[in-house]
Amino acid sequence: MRDHSKNRLALITSRYAARQQEKAAGDRRAFDDAFRAVRGEVILPVLGEIATELRSAGHAPRIALDEAPETPSVALALGIRGVTAAPGTDLIAFSVIQRREAPEILAYLVVKPPPMDLLRFASPADITAYQVEQLVVDAIEHIFACRSI
Repeated sequence: MRDHSKNRLALITSRYAARQQEKAAGDRRAFDDAFRAVRGEVILPVLGEIATELRSAGHAPRIALDEAPETPSVALALGIRGVTAAPGTDLIAFSVIQRREAPEILAYLVVKPPPMDLLRFASPADITAYQVEQLVVDAIEHIFACRSI
């Protein structure tokens, strides 16, 4: 077996083991605390850098903590120059949700047309700065494209 495949399998099985441990613990408070830690250490710095870039282009972005319907959460409202958006639109958010037995982190965007789920994370530990940056930049591109027509 190639080293690449061995490494991928090791990563897959370690993530699975960590997720099973989280599920067995069943501690929503611990999950929320882990998300808040990732939010502060990973997501907020990325959103802050993106907001700075948007401001330099003349927009008025705003980062909101725990203002989503489900919390804990963090959202980047784009504040697109020249667009009168309804409150709660033109934003990208990460929020802890619980639709199944175990909680998840849902990354989603809200734009006119309606909201769209982007990605679900089974564990806060799975969220990386690279993923957040790519996901948010792709969502911004989608929102700007929707606003351009």
